[in-house]
Amino acid sequence: MNMDNKTYEYVEDRSMTIQQYINNIFKWMIIGVLTTFMTAFALEKSSFMSYAGMLPLILIIFQFAVVIGLSRRLMTMKPITAKVLYMIYSVITGVTFSYVIASYTSFSVALAFLVAAIYFGVLVVLGTVIKMDLTRIGTICLAGLFVYIIFSVIVMIFHLGVGTLIMPLISLALFAGITAYDMQKSLQFYNHASSNPEMLEKLSIYGAFNLYLDFVNIFLDILQLLGDNK
Repeated sequence: MNMDNKTYEYVEDRSMTIQQYINNIFKWMIIGVLTTFMTAFALEKSSFMSYAGMLPLILIIFQFAVVIGLSRRLMTMKPITAKVLYMIYSVITGVTFSYVIASYTSFSVALAFLVAAIYFGVLVVLGTVIKMDLTRIGTICLAGLFVYIIFSVIVMIFHLGVGTLIMPLISLALFAGITAYDMQKSLQFYNHASSNPEMLEKLSIYGAFNLYLDFVNIFLDILQLLGDNK
């Protein structure tokens, strides 16, 4: 009887731990998204963009550096360092977002955000409940995203006449697989590090960062599809 009680308590504690881990992921993801949009709207209403010059290009380069840094150095950095880098990235993305949302009506931005949240939520649920290993699908979608980015740069440089509906639809399809995969991967991380609280804290930030990237890209695609220019 005592052994049964002990077993029950152990499972319950472990369940609470994974729930806290998941809550931490979404807490930091939401904090990042809110930081980005608050920064974007604050700057969009100011005269900042008139004096920015080459700053957007510099910030984009810095964004890539942060992504690489978090991906490669996560295991060795402290949790506070990961959080600081994540918040810096969220603010910088907000600065670059201010240029994007300045071209669209406020209603379009709000509508795109709502649709993106619903689409993202469905994908997260799928990534949570699907039992099939999504590693292969995620890998294929990430490879497809790499090709998509290269093709997008070529389209932009050479002004190719590619339909404005096709590109964001392709991107949304890719991020469907990537988002579900990222959610499943975050849950798998817990199983590998459930006995290491510090590692779980870092992995929750990393999971939040991945889902944050998924959401903002989904938002941009939907804004491109549904947005009305000012």
